Amino acid sequence: MLSESNNKTFFKLIQESSQEEMIWMCGYISGLLFYKKKDSKEIKKEEKKITLVYGTETGNAKNLAFDIYEKAKKEKIQIKLISLDQYCLRDLEKEDYFFIVMSTHGEGKPPSSAKSFFDFIHHNKNLFLKNMKYSVLALGDKSYTYFCKAGEDVDKRLYDIGAIRIIPLYKCDVDYENQSDKWFSEIVNFFKKKNEICTKKKNQKICGKILKNIILNNQEKNSNKEIHHIEIFVSNKIEYSPGDSIGVFPENPSRERDHIIEYVKKNQKKEFEKYKYEEKNKISYLFKKKFNILFLSENFLKKYSFLSEKKNIFLNQKWKLIDLLIKFPMKNESSLKDLIKIIEPIKPRLYSISSSPKAHKNVIHITVSRHRFQLNEKTVYGHCSDFLSKLKIGDELSFFIYKNEIFKLPNSDKNIILIGPGTGIAPFRSFLYEREATKATGKNWLFFGDQHFDTDFLYKKEILNWKKKGILYRVILSFSRDQEIKIYVQDKIWINRIEFFSWIKNGAYVYVCGNKIPMSVDVEKMISRVIEEVGKCNSKLFLKKMKKEGRYLKDVY
Repeated sequence: MLSESNNKTFFKLIQESSQEEMIWMCGYISGLLFYKKKDSKEIKKEEKKITLVYGTETGNAKNLAFDIYEKAKKEKIQIKLISLDQYCLRDLEKEDYFFIVMSTHGEGKPPSSAKSFFDFIHHNKNLFLKNMKYSVLALGDKSYTYFCKAGEDVDKRLYDIGAIRIIPLYKCDVDYENQSDKWFSEIVNFFKKKNEICTKKKNQKICGKILKNIILNNQEKNSNKEIHHIEIFVSNKIEYSPGDSIGVFPENPSRERDHIIEYVKKNQKKEFEKYKYEEKNKISYLFKKKFNILFLSENFLKKYSFLSEKKNIFLNQKWKLIDLLIKFPMKNESSLKDLIKIIEPIKPRLYSISSSPKAHKNVIHITVSRHRFQLNEKTVYGHCSDFLSKLKIGDELSFFIYKNEIFKLPNSDKNIILIGPGTGIAPFRSFLYEREATKATGKNWLFFGDQHFDTDFLYKKEILNWKKKGILYRVILSFSRDQEIKIYVQDKIWINRIEFFSWIKNGAYVYVCGNKIPMSVDVEKMISRVIEEVGKCNSKLFLKKMKKEGRYLKDVY
């Protein structure tokens, strides 16, 4: 409603105006309202970009970055996590807030996963990061001369090229928890002061139910492998893209958990009763879903040695918690509370999504190899892969979507080459279903390999059907143990070297997924050889250009 004075003015204006003047006024008011609405939308859309990256050699920086990422989500900080070997260097100038967890390798060098980033910021003379606000958390070992040198170098270089250091460099020794906690607290306090904590929900925990869990390998013909295809139903809409992964926090096996609880009950009776009845999280729940009790880290073993009667714990050996408690019992003055203080949480494991959001509604597929190895002359299984392999139809599973901002499909008219032996096929299955659903016009060329054709040809029917329908332009297979001389996917690249080089020379995108060592290293060496010998080009410069253009992408583990 208009006020009385404005009401009189309004009606007087209407009575005294011509029809053309009234039309003009209507248009002016509509335009004014439109631009005000647009401006308010733009203000709402303007969100600061917050990125957490990590450079790791042994995995410590990666594990720590994941912990920080999980804590940030709980603080409602909308943050993106990415490894530096997957980070698009062209995005640096677009970053608002950039946080780096950087380990130091050997005598002051950056880890291999961060070398491209390290070289880029140090050798790019035109790089000026005036909009970036940053902080570095450096990991190292004081027993080395160049303690945290790589982190120091990154911190100094970013400052020198215009970035604003909002939190001073933190340097961590092997026991990095206290320092990293302080660093993260400073990040939270900074955003609270700036009032820029984003409340948008992202990467929230999703609850699903198992629809299918089947073994892809032919067990009747004695396959050496056990690879599971698992389908998870989710009632709500799931937002993900081909190339993304799911993160799973595995539960501890009941047998291991029960052994520890029996031990604690017998040796820490009073405290056990307290945790059993008084604590919010009962002891059985903690040892089932929260505490890492398998394959204990060296960092944990060092801390545990201060609680134990014996000090000569074998740090270079993998331990289960129950075996450690029995062989190196705690001192009388050490308590269950002391033990719980140093126990590390279960870390999430990532699995590439092998389904397509356009082809598979309300369902996510993953491809899981049940990893087995020898430990103390016994066959043991990987924590998460063993947990997932035992899930039955109807079982519930909680997970989160891990966005991979780099490992993405190009425009639908671009040609792609997919190199994915073993479970490396997982994201490429997602890619191909997506390309089929969207009727992409670009050609798809797949290199797939494993041990035996009869037992290990994963997704055989689907792959052959895609070839028959023309979704796959070419399929090159390599089964290493089906002949006396082992033949791998990189050998097949060489056999098809002329066409392979023609594709990459003319703009094709190359994707590699699977084991980092030796597969991805051997594949890159072979691609370099093809570039040198077939293309008569400098392979380092050629591959560098492909990576810069986002045409050579790896998702390796």
